[in-house]
Amino acid sequence: MQTCPLEFPGPISQALGALLLLAASLSAQNEGWDLPTCTEGVVSVSQGKNVAMSCNISNTFSLVTVTLRHLRENKAIFHNVSQGHFSRDDWQLWVQGGMAQLLIKGVRDSHAGLYMWHLRGRQRNNRNITLEVSGSEVPSAPSTGSGPVPGVIAAVSILTVAVVMFACYMCRRSRQRQEVGCPAPQDERGGESWVGTGDGTLSPWNATDP
Repeated sequence: MQTCPLEFPGPISQALGALLLLAASLSAQNEGWDLPTCTEGVVSVSQGKNVAMSCNISNTFSLVTVTLRHLRENKAIFHNVSQGHFSRDDWQLWVQGGMAQLLIKGVRDSHAGLYMWHLRGRQRNNRNITLEVSGSEVPSAPSTGSGPVPGVIAAVSILTVAVVMFACYMCRRSRQRQEVGCPAPQDERGGESWVGTGDGTLSPWNATDP
């Protein structure tokens, strides 16, 4: 029994060949993806403790950059480092194969913020990790009890001026009332009392006169 080879027309054969090439290309690409996995979300740690953050890929790291955004300022902690162990201040970074780990010893407020990881294996990937430091001391506001408050000084000054003006006004009114209610000035000459008249002269007046 003879077997006949399976033959397809030209267009169908070309289409099948293209599909096979596409499947092989997709399979190769899937095997080459970095597929990064990093510490997710927000990491909370007490002040003075140690903390570790990591990012891993399925391929080998070629470059790793870690930048900290703290108080709206960016600080490059490690820039374009490759394989090995790196240290800067309180930060230490280990990069081995497809594993990268960042360790901070004795966490302080200055370590808190957004850690931006720029990873490069066969592709470029960016990942962010937020570090929160709890139990930190809140800076106390400067005491205002040792010095006078400007608003209080102004209020006291205005009140003092008002009291002085009111006292002057009452004193002036009291003097006016005394001048209106007092008898005319008298002058004694030769044992007689003289009183002022309407024309500005003095006339004798005896206490016994009615």
